[in-house]
Amino acid sequence: MSEVNCDQLRAEKTLDVRGLFNPIDCRSLGVIKLALQDMRPGQVLEVLANRFQQREIQAWVRKFSHRLLREVDEQGLVRIYIEKGR
Repeated sequence: MSEVNCDQLRAEKTLDVRGLFNPIDCRSLGVIKLALQDMRPGQVLEVLANRFQQREIQAWVRKFSHRLLREVDEQGLVRIYIEKGR
């Protein structure tokens, strides 16, 4: 993951998935997928997640050829910036 200055990041959408974590199903990943489907390649989605969701989201982003731009941990609130791939 290359470091991107947060001041330069402008997310087209912000999505809060903190309340959707369930280890049995992946609702938060489904919501992220739907949000990215409505976006154009190169646009940035800011995802508000918790630390428990962070690894799942990282793996999902890589699997589906999106780009993880930056992650910022603010005492349990994790801001994950995802650039939509092709």
